[in-house]
Amino acid sequence: MFSYGQSANNSWLGHYSYNNVVDISANSEKIYGASDNAFFTYNIQSGEIEKISTVNGLSGEEISTAYLSDAAQKYVLGYTTGLIEVFDINTREIRKVVDIVDKPTIPPNKKQLNHILEYNGKLYIATNYGISLYDINALEFGDTYFIGANGSQLEVRQTTIFGEYIYAATNAGIYRAIVANDNLIDFAEWERINSSNWQGIIAFGDDLYGITTTRRMFRFNGTGFSFLSQVPQYPTLLEDFKVIDNYMIVVHDQEVHVYDSDLNEVAGIQALDEYPELEFNSVLLIENTLYLGTETQGILKTTFPMPSTATQILPDGPLLNNTFSITAIPNELWVVYGDYDAGYNPYPLDKRGVSHLQEMAWVNIPYTDAYDARSIVHAAVNPSNTNEVFLSSFFSGVLRIEENEPVELFNTTNSGLESLDIGNPNYIDIRIGATEFDDDGNLWVLNSKVDNGIKVLRTSGQWESYTVTEIISDPFSAENALSKIEISNNGLKFISTQSHGVLAFDETRSAGSRFVSISEEEAGNLPSTDVRAIEIDKTGNLWIGTVKGIRVYYGADGIFDDSDPQSDDIIIVDEDGVPKELLFEQTVTDIEVDGSNNKWIATSASGVFYMSSDATETLAHFTKDNSPLPTNTVTDIEIDSETGRVYIATTKGLLSFQGTATAPKETLENVYAYPNPVRPGFSGNLTIAGLTNNANVKITDIEGNLVYETTSEGGTLLWDLTAFGKHKVASGVYLILIANEDGSETKVTKVMVVR
Repeated sequence: MFSYGQSANNSWLGHYSYNNVVDISANSEKIYGASDNAFFTYNIQSGEIEKISTVNGLSGEEISTAYLSDAAQKYVLGYTTGLIEVFDINTREIRKVVDIVDKPTIPPNKKQLNHILEYNGKLYIATNYGISLYDINALEFGDTYFIGANGSQLEVRQTTIFGEYIYAATNAGIYRAIVANDNLIDFAEWERINSSNWQGIIAFGDDLYGITTTRRMFRFNGTGFSFLSQVPQYPTLLEDFKVIDNYMIVVHDQEVHVYDSDLNEVAGIQALDEYPELEFNSVLLIENTLYLGTETQGILKTTFPMPSTATQILPDGPLLNNTFSITAIPNELWVVYGDYDAGYNPYPLDKRGVSHLQEMAWVNIPYTDAYDARSIVHAAVNPSNTNEVFLSSFFSGVLRIEENEPVELFNTTNSGLESLDIGNPNYIDIRIGATEFDDDGNLWVLNSKVDNGIKVLRTSGQWESYTVTEIISDPFSAENALSKIEISNNGLKFISTQSHGVLAFDETRSAGSRFVSISEEEAGNLPSTDVRAIEIDKTGNLWIGTVKGIRVYYGADGIFDDSDPQSDDIIIVDEDGVPKELLFEQTVTDIEVDGSNNKWIATSASGVFYMSSDATETLAHFTKDNSPLPTNTVTDIEIDSETGRVYIATTKGLLSFQGTATAPKETLENVYAYPNPVRPGFSGNLTIAGLTNNANVKITDIEGNLVYETTSEGGTLLWDLTAFGKHKVASGVYLILIANEDGSETKVTKVMVVR
């Protein structure tokens, strides 16, 4: 059993998308909507929405089916991996059931759970290998039925009870057995009554109905299945097939059909007034209200049997969970979903829109045909006007956003951006990687696979271009993408590449001497020339993440004075006292620096490492197993310098962690401590925020006895509420005495501790 308590987990927030509702269930009080890898509830009376995700203890795996047992007061989630999670409605505990996941005789690709049927206190779980029984009251597994020929594994899509039989719709026919038979574990007790490929089966009234992969409905006549000519062929495959009250409901992604007992269609839904284009996953009918589970709009609540307008039921969140890149500024975050593969191929192109978090509320900006910016891979916010954002498309150019609205697409017709040249002038493919503003407000742009791969949009509105052929002889070749850019304090541009390591670029130098590279082995000591992450820290050192590990180049601004630029590896000592290279052979996807100059490192397979400023000490290592991360595949990290909140983007969702390192302030004017007062039962640290760098902090009791002293690194520090780490301080008022580094400014604040 697994449960996250608020006190133990209040540092984490989940920023999941709930737009794709794969299943809807309900009891008398709430609607339950299962999405990609989380679920939410909607109180029918009050309209209140609650989100349950990995922060609450869910696994973060992909949900394939869900079922609400009103009798047992349990909500059951089934996953593509075979995992089952049981949410207790009353205690809110989450039980993880890993019996199927751990079963070695079932191949991983056959463990998906497809449908859950409750009968006499047992859950009949249809899977890609057969049928497993789970006692929802005792919370334990019973028998597993392998019903194929000679007891072989068979893909079961749905089960139903009709008369004395349990029927199973499979990819090899309809099977049935007497449900009361205690020996159904014997495959010989199962009879195949049809050999077609079936998607679903249900008992409705006095009849049994099934739908095949030919998208036709059939009725069982006692000996076989008869084609129903009065029901038209459905245009796409089945998504949901169920009976509610006196109605049979058929859902495929384009339409919803509701039939009465005479198979008259009493409602057919393709679209609604406010939603002209919909894709459906699941439907729920409660009296005269239809709840439609959609792929992009959450749950839509509409009237039955004559739906027209709809009310959207959707928790606040971003558009999607498959996050590619994020960009943070104080109290805001931009999220993009376009992508390219490991070889920087953006195909198939997507039209996914972007998401913008402002003051912890989401604004989702959809793709629009008017600007046609596909595969958006990066966002850059104008520091002098944060309402202006430039979005990099790895196919279409650069899309400019103002006040959350697209206003201009820079491409080959109106800018210095160039398309790769394949000999067809009608083919336009403008591959723009990261962009970055310099201190003068100019926007630097990486244009891959063209000779003039470095562009800059000046504050005057003029475009300039710089060739990369000095350092890359054939920019158009298959492995010559430019991905990320960092600008140093002295204005040098550092560029990560797919096959040439890191390029240092100085446009102020004469042509022919504008580039220096850090490559592999003798040419720079990189473990790979495929660089995926670069970051300049607060002391001016360049951190480099490759597909095979991490390096650092000390003193980035002096690289043009270095006759032999060599990066250094980081040697750490493991738990056994053995020296080893930090992140040896691991793919590093991002490196970020917090207010204390500590390093946050994202990896493609090992989660997130939080390292000391020199990266020799691991301060924390967040993985799927020890944190709410839904996967260890982390694509990007961003830090809000104002709040210290660390945003972590993964392929299965976005989360944030409340870090304690914020950027230092210029003055001590806004110093504060929280929580204040410290109440009985509080077990965390007191946070002192708003500090200048290297500020001296002393804490005394009301009589002037010193209990703590330290020097700040960045804008925030923590006090563990002990007297120099020995014993907890007693109840009382404590003075926090602060002086900046040179003693020219002081500040005094107070905190009350109540034990």
